[in-house]
Amino acid sequence: MSAAATAAGYLYASGRLRGRAQREQEGHPEQEKEKPKPAGRPIRVDRPRREVRVAALPPVEEPQQKPRRTPTIQYRTRRWKPEEAGGE
Repeated sequence: MSAAATAAGYLYASGRLRGRAQREQEGHPEQEKEKPKPAGRPIRVDRPRREVRVAALPPVEEPQQKPRRTPTIQYRTRRWKPEEAGGE
């Protein structure tokens, strides 16, 4: 991200926060009149709620497996030998 984009984002966010704080302090009357609209579908109250039924599955039996064998770590040192010199 460029420095200009970072600065622009900072100025935008700080301006929004400053404006929000100022609106909350003053208590604008037009905002107090507006009620937030509920999101999504309206809830129907006129019908009774149905009971939720859940089917339980029987436990799955897994076949017994042998425990994994831990790998053995073998260290070896490779040394240079004059016979292995490449080239000629």
